[in-house]
Amino acid sequence: MTLRLEARSTMTMPTINQARLFGTVLLNLVAYLLVAQPDTTVTVRHNLMHYAEAGGLASGSPQTPFWLRANQYGIVPLSSPAGMVRVGSTGHVTWPAGRLKPSVRYGIEAIGLQTRTAAVIIPEAFVSAGLGKFHLYAGRKREVIGLGDSTLSSGFYSWSQNARPMPKVQFGTNGFVAIPFTRGIVAVNALYAHGWFPGTDSMQQSYLHQKTLYGRIGKPGWRVKLYGGLVHNVQWGGYSRFLGKGLSRNGRLPSSLKDYPYVIIAKEPSQLETDNYSRHDRINRFGNHVGSMDIGVEISLPTWTALTYYQHPFDDKSGLALYNLPDGLYGLSLKRRQPAPAAFFSLNHLLVEYLTTLSQSGSTVDIGDSHYEGLDDYFNNFQYLDGWTSGRRALGTPFLTPRREVRQDLQALPGRAWAISNNRVQLLHAGFAGTFRSRAAVEVLVSLSRNYGLFRVPFPAVVGQFSGVARITVPVSWLSGAQLGAAIAVDQGQLLPNNLGGWLSLRKTWSRK
Repeated sequence: MTLRLEARSTMTMPTINQARLFGTVLLNLVAYLLVAQPDTTVTVRHNLMHYAEAGGLASGSPQTPFWLRANQYGIVPLSSPAGMVRVGSTGHVTWPAGRLKPSVRYGIEAIGLQTRTAAVIIPEAFVSAGLGKFHLYAGRKREVIGLGDSTLSSGFYSWSQNARPMPKVQFGTNGFVAIPFTRGIVAVNALYAHGWFPGTDSMQQSYLHQKTLYGRIGKPGWRVKLYGGLVHNVQWGGYSRFLGKGLSRNGRLPSSLKDYPYVIIAKEPSQLETDNYSRHDRINRFGNHVGSMDIGVEISLPTWTALTYYQHPFDDKSGLALYNLPDGLYGLSLKRRQPAPAAFFSLNHLLVEYLTTLSQSGSTVDIGDSHYEGLDDYFNNFQYLDGWTSGRRALGTPFLTPRREVRQDLQALPGRAWAISNNRVQLLHAGFAGTFRSRAAVEVLVSLSRNYGLFRVPFPAVVGQFSGVARITVPVSWLSGAQLGAAIAVDQGQLLPNNLGGWLSLRKTWSRK
């Protein structure tokens, strides 16, 4: 199972000096904790891993096939052909003899891309400090947030691995932490974060507020365990020169610390100063709110572990009140618990998911209830014109499609050019993974969807789309044990350009303790 929940008046992007100060304070804290331990003999373990990879992709269309770029943390370009060189290091320092077992993790990755132009990106750079049951990290870090099996998933609803990580400061638990008086039967997993969205032509200096709270009923060794929780994300604050009267105050959105409590609780204050707030600030509750309420059941079978889960989306109060049922992501995962008997091929992992987003609490704002509104229009927003995206990639499921990814004839439909042009979707997705006797690993994903566009700008007819990929990783004797990776992907339908493409890479990993 995968569960990754892994003073001034305004907040600003941290400067280099502030980052250095944070690192100094962090190291001093760890040193203090070590000195404070009753055991005078301190054992330090430092595990360090480096990796380097070179690869390239090509396809029959100028657009990269869907499953070669989706859920890759935004590092694979939309345009094809492309070449990539990536290098990175991760480290883990632990003091296992200490009572609180402090630890420090860090990582950095740099990628050189060559498409029509050359670019260098740093998708990951972070430092994390762990102390007992809690952790604190700062920087860019790969993570998936939600309840489900992310390994073969089509993408978690609100926070998947589809976009490049954004800088954050985050505090949370180290996995599930048992509540003492429950004898370990009840455990919680939570995080609280503040982040910074990258600036775009449409929006500058906007922030991320993020928090989760998940619970588990059942001890780790129990055969059946129940899960449930909530993830709440908000894009808030910022400035846009495209926002006029009614949508902002001279292009500016509420960004001060006195506005922050209303972002956290998604509540409109009883009185608003009209000189500082617009009508749409009231409607949006001071930000673009996107999240999900998740439930799941995990069952340990003799050979397999089964996990079934449901992620229910919400953009406003109507989603929290379940007016948008049956919308959401439904999943069933099977993972092998014990090594398979020696055979030519061993199947280790199976997953099936179904996603539907057709309801959206109705096709109009007025749904006959004065307390709730319809037309949720997932991932789109009147104030945040880029929608629920970062780096022009959807932050949640990639099957709610940004406008630039769909076919040209669908981009040209009359009406407003929304950032997300397709958010009414029915999707059936399946995947499996296994290994051959030769230690070669294979993974296959297939996705079949029906796409309706938006309630505001519907497609002329229902648009069908098939996307699939087959990946294989083969250990080779070159370079003292490298891995050769290859993938072939296909898109066929009326949503994306019809396409066939491939990826080839060579990766070397080495470690030091």
